[in-house]
Amino acid sequence: MSARAFSVCSFCSFGPWQVKIEGNVNNDDFRFAGIALKLQVTWIYLDAGSGKMMDPLGGWTYNADPLPALDTYARHTMAARYLYALLQPEGLRLLTPTVVYVELLSAPLALIGTYFGWYNFVYTVAGAACSLHIGIAFTLNNTILLSLVACAPWAVFLPLNAAEAVEPTKSSRSSSPLGKLITHILILSLICGSLWFETISEECNQSMKHIWSTVLHNRWNVFVGAEEYVTWEIAPGRLADESVVDVWGRTEDVNWYMPGAGAPCTSTSRPGRWRSFPYLAELEGEEGEALWSYLCRQWDRENDVANNPGRKLIRYNFFMLQADVLPNMGFSATRKRLIKAYECDAVSDDSRETRTEDTTDGQAENAIGDGESKKEKEEL
Repeated sequence: MSARAFSVCSFCSFGPWQVKIEGNVNNDDFRFAGIALKLQVTWIYLDAGSGKMMDPLGGWTYNADPLPALDTYARHTMAARYLYALLQPEGLRLLTPTVVYVELLSAPLALIGTYFGWYNFVYTVAGAACSLHIGIAFTLNNTILLSLVACAPWAVFLPLNAAEAVEPTKSSRSSSPLGKLITHILILSLICGSLWFETISEECNQSMKHIWSTVLHNRWNVFVGAEEYVTWEIAPGRLADESVVDVWGRTEDVNWYMPGAGAPCTSTSRPGRWRSFPYLAELEGEEGEALWSYLCRQWDRENDVANNPGRKLIRYNFFMLQADVLPNMGFSATRKRLIKAYECDAVSDDSRETRTEDTTDGQAENAIGDGESKKEKEEL
């Protein structure tokens, strides 16, 4: 979900309820803002649904080949495995296009329902959309917060009829013309800016380095295609006492197997903001040095190397591992790719120098391969 969508959620979480508490339902500014928010949420869901429908590989269609999207996603948590056992592959194939139609129709139908005052209908549609997000929270790893926040925009569709009986305060019955003008200018500027950004802006204007990209980015295009493979990372490292550990997983043993049931994201061993770490692997110079040297400093700090010199990290190899998604909850043999070979022993606290030589896969295994068993190598 984009930063813009998150800001919409935050506004929806407070804006409508503030209106309800104050009984300010007849205020023109809030009516205009409410309409703009409803249209914005509708745009987000239409964009998400159309993205799935136009997937070049057809992963969200009933005839998806080889696997429908839900079959590739619903295998990552305990709840997902129960769902898989209950519905079986054919049931998931039937359910897959249903998700697309819920995203495409829920927000427009809720918009129509609020216009005609069909409150029970609006409750039903909002419940269906929130059920979709709750289902994502239960069946995909690392999506609970995302899914719960995604339910927040539906607050703007909820009827405010209970507030109509509240007597508006004197301050809410009247507002200055200048205040109304400023409010409308701000809302119209956001609407026009979003339309410009999403339709005719050039690629350079969409860079996240620009503040307006964060403000105007108004898309929710996650899970657009079926997941063809799962990825995870490990970082075998050599310590001063010659032992081998997993620096990335912060464990004493190096485990090359897929963690859990296969998480649909990178950085499985480190959730949260660590998930973006592998995407920064191409950084070079001082930025790259700061990125990779941090793992050395973090390991040494957490293992108190001042009092335990044998626990000092000397070097590590950062691998990305990958396995294809197969039918019947299966996965292919694991493939691995060396992302970075980094030397920590040549790095001091005051100045650090980057090792620039490219290291092949075989060289990387020789660097710390003494700690891997022959069986592990054969399996990879």
